[in-house]
Amino acid sequence: MFGQRFPGLLLCGLLCGSSLFVAGAPALVLAEDKPEEAKKITYDDHILPIFRQRCGSCHNANDQKGGLALDTYAALMQGGGSGDVVEAGDAGASYLYMVVTHDSEPYMPPNQPKMPDAELALIREWIELGALENKGSKAVKKKQSDLAKIEISTTRPADAPVLPQGVSLNPVITTSSPNSVTALAVSPWASLAAVSGQAQVLLFNTETGLLSGVLPFPEGIPQVLKFSRNGQLLLAGGGQGGASGKVVVWDIKTGARVAELGDEYDSVLAADISADHSLVVLSGPKRMVRVYSLQSGELLYELKKHTDWVLAAEFSPDGVLLATADRSYGMFLWEALTGNEYLSMKGHTGAITDISWRPDSNIVASSSEDGTIRLWELNNGNEVKRWNAHGGGVAAMDFTREMNLVSIGRDKTVKLWNGDGANLKTYGGLSDLGLEVAYDAELKRVLGGDWAGEVRVWDSESTNHLYSFLPNPPGLNEQLSATQLRQEQIQQELAAITGQINGLNQQIAGRKQAFETAQAKMTELEAGHKKTLEEQTAVGKQLADAKGAQGTHKSAWDQAQNLLNTTTATLQAIQKELAAKAAEKPQLDAAVTNGMKRVAELSAKLEELQKQGDEAKSELEKVTQEHQAAVKGLEEAKTRVAQLAEQVMAQTKMLEQTQALVSEQTKSRDQHKLAYEQQVASVQALEAKSKQVGDALKAQAGQIESQKKSVADLQKLVPATEDEQKKLAELAGNLKRVETIRDRLQAHLAELQRQISGSSQAAAN
Repeated sequence: MFGQRFPGLLLCGLLCGSSLFVAGAPALVLAEDKPEEAKKITYDDHILPIFRQRCGSCHNANDQKGGLALDTYAALMQGGGSGDVVEAGDAGASYLYMVVTHDSEPYMPPNQPKMPDAELALIREWIELGALENKGSKAVKKKQSDLAKIEISTTRPADAPVLPQGVSLNPVITTSSPNSVTALAVSPWASLAAVSGQAQVLLFNTETGLLSGVLPFPEGIPQVLKFSRNGQLLLAGGGQGGASGKVVVWDIKTGARVAELGDEYDSVLAADISADHSLVVLSGPKRMVRVYSLQSGELLYELKKHTDWVLAAEFSPDGVLLATADRSYGMFLWEALTGNEYLSMKGHTGAITDISWRPDSNIVASSSEDGTIRLWELNNGNEVKRWNAHGGGVAAMDFTREMNLVSIGRDKTVKLWNGDGANLKTYGGLSDLGLEVAYDAELKRVLGGDWAGEVRVWDSESTNHLYSFLPNPPGLNEQLSATQLRQEQIQQELAAITGQINGLNQQIAGRKQAFETAQAKMTELEAGHKKTLEEQTAVGKQLADAKGAQGTHKSAWDQAQNLLNTTTATLQAIQKELAAKAAEKPQLDAAVTNGMKRVAELSAKLEELQKQGDEAKSELEKVTQEHQAAVKGLEEAKTRVAQLAEQVMAQTKMLEQTQALVSEQTKSRDQHKLAYEQQVASVQALEAKSKQVGDALKAQAGQIESQKKSVADLQKLVPATEDEQKKLAELAGNLKRVETIRDRLQAHLAELQRQISGSSQAAAN
């Protein structure tokens, strides 16, 4: 894992450079107390020949590359320059086995294939069976803890939140005034704070401010508190100054101690637990940094680099590195598994008071009495950001889950910063020098503890001070009385909040009713407007149809009038022609009469001439011709009279027909004219109706616009004004908070009564 992130940091390894082996006590472990003789694999008989052949040229008593010799059992179990290389009973935790199997870099032997599988299997079995020296050696069982190593993860644990259940609420010591807040921590996945007390650690629920448990710490005063990164464990380091120091680890849920580590000659000032629960680091005034196995309790390695009190120590979230810092401005990064020095950070001009890793493990922050917070990168240990945080010095700081930072200082303020050092919020009100700070990521609350012993809790967004608690709780009976009184106050507070909410809701409901009434009226107006629009559309269609019909009737009337005019002209022409023929007829009649008379005269003269004989022959012929001409003229005159009579009769008939047609056309014209006049009246009526509908639409549109404005004005007040919404949200939050406190108080009362009853029963027994 480490080699993947920092490949350039690994030393040459087993055969050519300083070692990366995990240090540990050479305790012997066997899976069985009395293994069968056939299973006994020893260093002398089985392992030494392999090491001589594969590793002896570099790792022998004369060369000892990396401070490691493999040609004797004692030298092998002593380990290399950074500690032991064999974890008896656990091949997977033995760095020697990891590098020869190429499970970890640097691969050994270097630039060569792995050892044969049979040899690797033999080495593994030798370690698993206790890493015995010879056939006369006996394996001993290693001290084990109930704690199991866990997988490192930055996601919410499945069992979160882990909270105390049935942990004692009875304080170890009750004092008249609290001690200074020397240590403060908040669980990463629960609303649970741990606060230092006198010979005890106090657990408080940060949602309610109620005491959730008391963890005895008879070792002295806790100087450092750290929750494990999954929130299951709590570590406390402290002791008695100049006399003793120790680290204690508790199971949060049960309050049971699961580990006690260290035996210092001074109080522990810096400590931490690795993310996988495998390692615990502690240090203090003696300048020695010690790293223990949490599972076995064994000291794995010691670091002697610091020249002054070590005030801060923290493992990176990914478990790869360990950061430590001291009072003389010294700050170092170490490989967490081996203790090999990785980087040295230089820059602070005052005591380094705290260290915190960014959640992604790529940046480490430090705070100092020089008033600054500094961010460091991990490639070369260069400072990437620095800012002045608190006048007089920064006492403590911590990264939040959101990669912001919280800090507290001698200026009696707590501050929230973004990752680039911009100040986001400032929280005031501390009565004395600020000492410890923590951040509740679940509720977004900031906690700050001061020299006077007060721990103040603020809302991170509003910066409002929510409440404070003091790390000197009274006895169970006093807690019971105080809790009962608090319960009564909470009930009154609930009633007041509920009354405020009901009053606001009634106001809002009244405006909502007015809005709904106005909205219904607007809906009614819009429905009427829609109906009028439909009526306007229908009238418009009727008007268009009427105007079309009016045009049709006008056209028919015009056509009938034109036809009547044409027929009347024809009638007049016929009448004129009949008049002409009537004038011609007397002349023809006279011509016929004259012709008949002339024919008669000529006929008489012809008869007379025929009688007179030949002498009248020539005259007879002349008279005969004249007679014939007269007869012909008479016939023609008769024919013309007959034709004229026929023409007169035909034209008279035509005249009669034309007169009838004129009468019909006059009637048709009069009908079309009447229809046109009726259609004109209909169009005028529809136009008047259309105007009325248009006027009604305008009036309705005005009413609708006015109603819309009224509805919009009312809608702004529904469901509430911005201030009311804010107030309601605030009241709802307060109500939820107070209800939670009420429920917690009830549970707390029940637990107090149970514990008081248990104490009374125990006293009686």
